[in-house]
Amino acid sequence: MLKLIAVTNRELCRQNYWDHMEQIAASDIDSIILREKGLDEEEYTNYAKKMQRLCNLHQKRCVLNYFGRVGVKLHIPRFQCPLDYLQSHTAITYYMTSLGVSVHSADEARLAEELGAHYIIASHVLPTPCKPDQPPIGLEELRNITSAVHVPVYALGGITPETLPQLAGIPIAGVCVMTGLMTCDDVPGYVQRLRQAMQ
Repeated sequence: MLKLIAVTNRELCRQNYWDHMEQIAASDIDSIILREKGLDEEEYTNYAKKMQRLCNLHQKRCVLNYFGRVGVKLHIPRFQCPLDYLQSHTAITYYMTSLGVSVHSADEARLAEELGAHYIIASHVLPTPCKPDQPPIGLEELRNITSAVHVPVYALGGITPETLPQLAGIPIAGVCVMTGLMTCDDVPGYVQRLRQAMQ
């Protein structure tokens, strides 16, 4: 079964952030990437502590983003970062049992794997309101990325229940969803629609 990864963005959330996060953690997702831009390290640490508690409560995997030192400090060995972060913080591979790297091409995916990535997040695959001025990498490049590496590949960007069927036949390990999950009013219902479209 394809994995479903939630990606957070507090700026998109229309209700109480932590109430919404609890609904997501309680739903049929596999893990949550705490991707909260604009926080300093101390603020992010506080978010990470709360998110780890929520994920533990609902038996989900909490994945941190960008602040590698926070993961080391809190003993959360799951981390996701851009390729350029990994290139300048190569020691992070020694601390993480699960390291995901965001890429935009097959060449970047190969490099990320060589540097120690355990999985790849290919983005953004389809048009998304979060990046209206940036063209998506497209389905063909997503397929190229899956062919270029031996580690699992996840698709991010423009993933909705309506667009998921477009990914059929591409050997991805799962999808990452941010906008739809952060803006929906009915988290369980939205996740159920995603799961149905993933079958």
